[in-house]
Amino acid sequence: MIYVLFVALVLAALAAVLVGLGVWLGQRGKRPSAATRAHGYRGDEVDDDLRNVFIAEVKSEIGNLRRNLMLWKAAPANLARLMPLRRSFHTLKGSSRMVGVPALGDFNARFERLLDRVIDKSLAPDAAVVAVVEQAVAALPELLAQFEGQRTPRADIAAIMKTADRLIKSERAVVRPLRSGDATDSLPTAGAAAQAVRAVRSAATPPPPRSSAAEAPRRDDDTTPH
Repeated sequence: MIYVLFVALVLAALAAVLVGLGVWLGQRGKRPSAATRAHGYRGDEVDDDLRNVFIAEVKSEIGNLRRNLMLWKAAPANLARLMPLRRSFHTLKGSSRMVGVPALGDFNARFERLLDRVIDKSLAPDAAVVAVVEQAVAALPELLAQFEGQRTPRADIAAIMKTADRLIKSERAVVRPLRSGDATDSLPTAGAAAQAVRAVRSAATPPPPRSSAAEAPRRDDDTTPH
């Protein structure tokens, strides 16, 4: 009898532990609701542990972006200085989507794509590109504050994203300088060009007219007076 009672108590305790574990796991794996997603950059229902890790990561990447932005602005054509910026936007894109803040993920994805175009040399890193990347980096702390529920961004996030989209779709490709032996081998030399010009001028100049005296035939009845 005592043995049966002991087994029953153990089973009851085990069931309680399993129920509690299920509730805990359910809370950790809970995705943001539709209402939370509607806020765009808010993360009200993200698990606390995951939320804290995400906030720390975003702050770290913002610091990296600020430092690397200063280096890149000094030499926009230097791809080695651009790559760390692109890497930070890529990291923030993945982390934001993982915690269930797709709007923040999409924001970072835009600038990852923009820098991809600069890296593959299909877009020149001109003043407009540098300016919008600078605006994006400046806006990230405000987006993080909105995620934490502190305040809405003062920056015009929609306008920044629209500018990035326009640049991504633009056709302002990098002009590749001519290399030795590229197309210059087929160009005429100065001597050949001068010879060609003389030939054209010669062909275009009509021959001088012949004199009438030279053309008139001598008649047989012409006599010279004595």
